[in-house]
Amino acid sequence: MQNFAVYKSSAGSGKTYTLVKEYIKLALSSDRPEKHKSILAITFTNKAANEMKERVLKTLIELSSPTPIEGTTKHLIADLINDKNNTLTEFKIKSRAKKTLEYILHHYADFSITTIDKFIHKIVRTFAFDLKIPMNFEVELDADSLLKTAIDNLILQTGVNKELTSFLIKYT
Repeated sequence: MQNFAVYKSSAGSGKTYTLVKEYIKLALSSDRPEKHKSILAITFTNKAANEMKERVLKTLIELSSPTPIEGTTKHLIADLINDKNNTLTEFKIKSRAKKTLEYILHHYADFSITTIDKFIHKIVRTFAFDLKIPMNFEVELDADSLLKTAIDNLILQTGVNKELTSFLIKYT
């Protein structure tokens, strides 16, 4: 089993389906309903992270339902059963989906589908003491202020850094 997977593709190509399928496959690969705690899914935007969370929960609800499964979820079950690395049956999938769904709903904070920004922020906060930054630091994204500071720093290096100075003269 791989420990790390990256999926890259264009809009509308089925990324969310693939990510949900892989998440469900990993979460249901064990009888332990807390297996999802060892899965980290990272996306770029809050919208994508929320959509993926919704799709995983919706899929688990549909998988654990006693009613016949239709549509995309029916294809997902077929994909999971036909996966050469899995030994899942439809009964196992439904049973594990129900247990996993209940566990996720009772331990929602452990349901880790997040953005790369939030993930990095969590790591930095964990190591704030080691990084010698205040434990209650805040991240502020002010693009205008950041751009102004970068330009000010660039201008301060003009005349000091010969390569930069030469480039700026040629550019102007």
